[in-house]
Amino acid sequence: MRLNTEKKVFDYIKEYGLIKEGDSIVAGVSGGADSMCMLLLLMKYRDVCGFNLTVAHVDHGIRGEEAKADAGFVREFCAKNDIRFELAEADIPRIAKDTGTTCEEAGRNFRYEFFTRTAEKYGAGKIATAHTKGDNAETVLFNIFRGSGIKGLKGIIPYRAVKQKDGTELTVIRPVLCLSREEIEAYLDKKGQSYRTDATNSEDTYSRNRLRNRILPEIKEYINNGVCEHIESLSLQAAETMDYIEQQTDAYTTACEYVRDASGNITGCRIDCKMTCGLHPVLRKSIIRRAFEKVAGRLKDVEEVHILDIDGLYGKQSGRKLSMPYGITAVKEYDKICLKKQKDLQELKADDISRTITLKVHDRTELGQDIPKGKNEKWFDFEKLAGTPVVRTPEPGDYMLIGPEKHKKSLNRFMIDNKIPKDERDSIPVLAVGSHVVWVAGYRQDESCLVTSETKKVLVAKKNT
Repeated sequence: MRLNTEKKVFDYIKEYGLIKEGDSIVAGVSGGADSMCMLLLLMKYRDVCGFNLTVAHVDHGIRGEEAKADAGFVREFCAKNDIRFELAEADIPRIAKDTGTTCEEAGRNFRYEFFTRTAEKYGAGKIATAHTKGDNAETVLFNIFRGSGIKGLKGIIPYRAVKQKDGTELTVIRPVLCLSREEIEAYLDKKGQSYRTDATNSEDTYSRNRLRNRILPEIKEYINNGVCEHIESLSLQAAETMDYIEQQTDAYTTACEYVRDASGNITGCRIDCKMTCGLHPVLRKSIIRRAFEKVAGRLKDVEEVHILDIDGLYGKQSGRKLSMPYGITAVKEYDKICLKKQKDLQELKADDISRTITLKVHDRTELGQDIPKGKNEKWFDFEKLAGTPVVRTPEPGDYMLIGPEKHKKSLNRFMIDNKIPKDERDSIPVLAVGSHVVWVAGYRQDESCLVTSETKKVLVAKKNT
């Protein structure tokens, strides 16, 4: 069993390229059977492929003296085997309360943050976690029951790249994902290696524990004993399918126009309906899902029904709105489907508006001959302005003079004709003299003050993007 288990894991590591010679790896080790098995196998694999190994352990502040004993157990093992050891202590219940998350989620987030910090400390490029075949089966079933869609069938994959804030990438690897719990316990028994047992794992307090302790055993006993293997196969097929869909989605990046705040953070997205409405539903929903993730920053708790509801906006009239998780509003706006953070639907304050456009008067001779044609900079004949222009938001009675005949058109009608979303109209900066709007920033200037060969002074207006 020992040799078969080692060969199985080593072949798995080679198949997916999880470990290369010279790598530096941080292994998350709790002291339980799965993580101790992984640690033993990693130590054995170092004889085949040399790499640096650091063990990281987290005391979650939940199980008191038992948790301290776990930390001591792992620390002692590492000292005996000359392995670098790092410990973090946390009050996960308090963190969960402060962040409004479950203890499970808070603990997972803290662990990965600690693993990442440890990797940065020692210049490691990979983090090893002891997920197993059973963990993958639980994850896939949990995702199915939660309604996560095809993407949830991927479950836990052999490795995944995690982009850091500084632009670098860490790779999370799962070297024992190919092993069942039975194989793990048999290997540890053969090696004579003890391990710690977390009593809370046998309790049905958490949903995942109920899947592990009750549902999966029943499936194995009454339906199919090979359920974990079958789910593993399904998971790999789903991962390949999702990789293909992601590649196809990449080809439609221009269909999504992202809105950013002054700090460059994404606050919204406009999806081009004309470009995407005729696509296969699978691809169209993938585009929506990616846009949602970029605006919200995550997809957890976003179910397939939410994506379907947004997809349903394609057939709705302009102005139709939906409330989504994470304070996102989905709105059909003419030929766009817009995803926005609700706080960004509020009107801009007056002092913010005044800073959106920069005004400066120049002699015509100071400027080049070519008048800018872009939408974010406009030139005006300063002497044709009937007063001092101000930057403000639209007001009732505003109008523009359009075309060579300078036809008077209400600003509201101009915005409707140009399909400017209704909930954005009141916050768009305009340059106006009284009720006469000479420029809708980012759109059009009217024809009353155009620069000509006779112009002596030019007002240059620039929209600060």
